[in-house]
Amino acid sequence: MLDDKTKKKILSFIEGKDYDKLISYLDSLKTKHAGTPKTDIKVFTIKSLVKGLSTENKKKNEKSFFELGKKYCSMNEPVAQEIGIHIIWRGYAHNKKETKDILLKIADSDNWEVREYAAGAFYNVLNENPELYSTMLKWAKHKSENVRRAVVFSALAYSKKGEAPDTEKAFTILEPLMSDASVYVKKNLGPFILGSHLGNSFPEEVFAQLKKWLKSDNEHVRWNIAMTFNNSFGNRYPAKALEILKKLLPEESKVVSRAVISTLRHLNKRHSNLVQPFIKKEGIEI
Repeated sequence: MLDDKTKKKILSFIEGKDYDKLISYLDSLKTKHAGTPKTDIKVFTIKSLVKGLSTENKKKNEKSFFELGKKYCSMNEPVAQEIGIHIIWRGYAHNKKETKDILLKIADSDNWEVREYAAGAFYNVLNENPELYSTMLKWAKHKSENVRRAVVFSALAYSKKGEAPDTEKAFTILEPLMSDASVYVKKNLGPFILGSHLGNSFPEEVFAQLKKWLKSDNEHVRWNIAMTFNNSFGNRYPAKALEILKKLLPEESKVVSRAVISTLRHLNKRHSNLVQPFIKKEGIEI
């Protein structure tokens, strides 16, 4: 829990530049579930470190972020790697090659909590450095499913509300990943990034893209299409969701048919008035 005592302790290490002791202290606060401190503690630490390292000199800041981020990412403690990856992306301009190498390394961590923080760093580094778009396209074909999963999150760099959407770039990043057989990649793509995030932010663009992807016979692409509506996006646009799902029927692939049924069950909880006539007409049991 992030109480005043914990805040003061963290700030004292940062002000004294006792960065090793800071990690030792944070490691002592780890939970049994994740093996790292609670999120609010880590978020406060990252913000405080960024503030403490920041000056009016941009290049100096980038050097400081890179050096501390690299130091933390090389440590064994998961919390050090989590914080380090969110510090080092800010120093990308100081050493682009090494920062990219470290991003790949941390994204492929054996620790699932560390991978969560790496995914956020992929989004942030692309958001602040548009030149990395081509790199993300390359990494979308990486041999590690962990890296490919992190690339899925990078598409959120093009999901900022209040701005002219550049969803085409987001869809181009996701394109090769739509046919990815990895369960880890899939469960973060269709139902999460594509539906919950991009769908809720840019529904018309997502509907248009889904119709293009419907031309594919790949069962993983079609699974992702079906699962795009297994969330709040589907709840908001049930009629349009059913329109897309109808085009996935009849389906011989069990992978796809299970996804369609799962999504219909989800939609039926709030929109049975639409789903029940649909399944009756299509001869589907859910």
